[in-house]
Amino acid sequence: SRARVATARAPPRRRRGDATTAAAAVAVAPAVTGVDVAVARELVAWLTVEKGLADSSAKLVTFGDGAVPTLVADVRAGEPLLEIPQNLAVTSVDVSDHPIVAGLAAGRGELVGLALWLCCERAKGSLSDWAPYVNTLPTGCTVDHPLRWEESEIRSLLKGSPTCEQAVGRAADAREEYASIRAAIAADADAYPADAYEFLTELAFTDALATVLARAVWLNAANVYALVPLVDLLPVVGAPPPGVNPAAAAADAGARGLDAAVGVVDYDAATECVAVVSANDARQTAPVVCADALGRNAGDLFLSTGRVNGAHVGDYLTFVTSTVMSDKLYAAKKQILEGMGYSADAQAFPVFADRMPLQLFAYMRFARVQEPSELMTVSFEEDRIVSPMNEYEILQLLMGDAREMLAEYENSSEEFELLQLKETNISERQMTAAKLRLGEKRLINATTTAVRKRLAPIRGIPTKQGLEDPNADLLEIFDAIENLPNKPKQMFDEFRAWARGDYEDQIRGGGKGGGGSGCG
Repeated sequence: SRARVATARAPPRRRRGDATTAAAAVAVAPAVTGVDVAVARELVAWLTVEKGLADSSAKLVTFGDGAVPTLVADVRAGEPLLEIPQNLAVTSVDVSDHPIVAGLAAGRGELVGLALWLCCERAKGSLSDWAPYVNTLPTGCTVDHPLRWEESEIRSLLKGSPTCEQAVGRAADAREEYASIRAAIAADADAYPADAYEFLTELAFTDALATVLARAVWLNAANVYALVPLVDLLPVVGAPPPGVNPAAAAADAGARGLDAAVGVVDYDAATECVAVVSANDARQTAPVVCADALGRNAGDLFLSTGRVNGAHVGDYLTFVTSTVMSDKLYAAKKQILEGMGYSADAQAFPVFADRMPLQLFAYMRFARVQEPSELMTVSFEEDRIVSPMNEYEILQLLMGDAREMLAEYENSSEEFELLQLKETNISERQMTAAKLRLGEKRLINATTTAVRKRLAPIRGIPTKQGLEDPNADLLEIFDAIENLPNKPKQMFDEFRAWARGDYEDQIRGGGKGGGGSGCG
């Protein structure tokens, strides 16, 4: 039985005008990328002749010179760019129906199941029913992926980046998953004969998992991951912030002065197809990209695809904050926050370059109020200050978090990364890591600038005594805390100056002026 994306397992409907000739297949052969021409033509022939893909399904998109998908005609917002019937999408249903890997995939994640399916189909070679499609998927020889990086290289190149520990953890999880699969095979020789699973090596599994992470698309309407021919060849770009039209990515993802056609991928129950719909108007020859359906930031996209999108219009960093357990109002705050769907212990908020979520400020204001009467004055719907002292405290905490994040990098400046990218002898991995670190530093610096702007009117509030700061004592305390990280460096600099003899004249002069020690 064939896989179905929809809940209903109805057979796919044939359309009028389906291509049934090899000539028609060759005519749309450019609609693939990153593969040999002969393999591309074989894929299209398989899709059209054997699987009945209609000419109209991909008539607006072609993959031409430079392997860049482009439009063959002008399109309007809302117009379908690609429509791939559900029977051509590989999902967990295919995995559960697979005679070789179904048992091993049971109880594991969707992406692991798809990786097992891909491992087996690759091992079959030309005997696989999916060979024309599988042959177009990248391998470890063509696409680098963080799963293939050594841990020492990850820690060296991604030092300071929030993605560093995630990359190490995902690689470790992949190894553990493979060990668990091999243990299941060894534990039941009758169900899993050893010779039948020789293809499932750790290298083959890791390579298949990396491919699935990079190519699988999320279909929100069907709540599944899927490998979809042609659709998975569209370059994935970062989606704009929530509430912003995906078309906002058009200019940043464009090329040759043209805005890109930004496609939104999902399952369409009416046509029983995986559809890519244009989010914006675009002209003929404009590049075609696909907005990330999961709304991931540049770091998460790197962990999935191995690439860094330098033009991510909705890139963000995650700030984690919490309430204080020693707070006398902790129990009341915890109950109220959990009632609103927040965590009292570790709540994450996305912080964008040009905006900070209202909920982050509201949460931090709420977490830092000291009087019961102030609990209900905090608004999660308006940007409303509780008190100058409360606002000053949360802004200083945010500033401190940003500074700590920058201090984790080998060098905190953006110029350091720009100089790295200008070097001609760096490796592809070094370049990828530098792009990632540069984007993160820009976000952190943008956050610091935004916090400073909010701090400015609070630092000097006019009073009856003039421009005296009513929070002067609090300001002095926070300034001392902010300067703590610089104390070791100051001490070392002073010690080095003493070793050079910089203070010698001062010491001698002080001795003469003070009468000496009384021994002379």
